[in-house]
Amino acid sequence: MKNKNFIKQLHKLKRTHIEMIDPNQGINMTCGLASNYSELINLIADLLKTSKKALDGLHVSEETYITDPEYNIADVIGIVIKLLPFSEMKFIDEVISLLHEKEENKPRAERGL
Repeated sequence: MKNKNFIKQLHKLKRTHIEMIDPNQGINMTCGLASNYSELINLIADLLKTSKKALDGLHVSEETYITDPEYNIADVIGIVIKLLPFSEMKFIDEVISLLHEKEENKPRAERGL
């Protein structure tokens, strides 16, 4: 019975916090750029690394083919901020808390103590 309640709590947390990507509900707020959260985090890291390299090399070359590079880099960073899965991070925190609570409610023998 306790496991059923635990599963219900997990599903409630999922409904509350999973907003960016959920293939089961046809949700993909990344415009198809990522199909799961691992891809999303890798995409965010790549965009940030590219922006950093662009900023590092901004004044190295006298020739630039990009007009307003600072604006373009800021625009990319703005996109990255929108892609950050803030709600999903809350989901992870609450699941960890729920698992910790479940572990504390186990008898000592079951916890391996």
